[in-house]
Amino acid sequence: MPLFEYECVPCRTSAEKAISNIMKGGGKSVPKTVKDNSVVRSAQIIDLQKGKIEAEAGKPAENGQDIIRYSEDGSTMFVMNTDVFRFSELIYEKGDEKRVKCPSCGSKKAKKVVSSFSFTSDLSTDMPKPDLSNLPPEIRGKVQIGEYIEEKDRPKKNR
Repeated sequence: MPLFEYECVPCRTSAEKAISNIMKGGGKSVPKTVKDNSVVRSAQIIDLQKGKIEAEAGKPAENGQDIIRYSEDGSTMFVMNTDVFRFSELIYEKGDEKRVKCPSCGSKKAKKVVSSFSFTSDLSTDMPKPDLSNLPPEIRGKVQIGEYIEEKDRPKKNR
């Protein structure tokens, strides 16, 4: 029983267009983008240098997912909360893949994506660490990834 991850193509496209509109249009575009886009639940523009929210609209979905982008100079963060368009499905037979549909919009236009879980099938290997080099300099120094592995995640032979 393999577990595959999928992304809804229409929902993802719609969300990417919305975040691009917010990045181009600034604070005035936030309420209109949230209102006009059925996938978007909320959006914020945050000035990282001042540490304050410049614009916001909508209410985040309880189990939604966030899309975060930064301005080129790293001074502004754009946060958008959307309906879940990345989801997992158990596939028992080949024909099951044809019945996969988005839990948000019901579209059958879903594409299989690479799951980060699938890269490590054995917990005795070192887990990959995320690449933090593309974060803005203001944030890069504040993010810290420790070496601690919780007891439940440790390989049984090392307990």
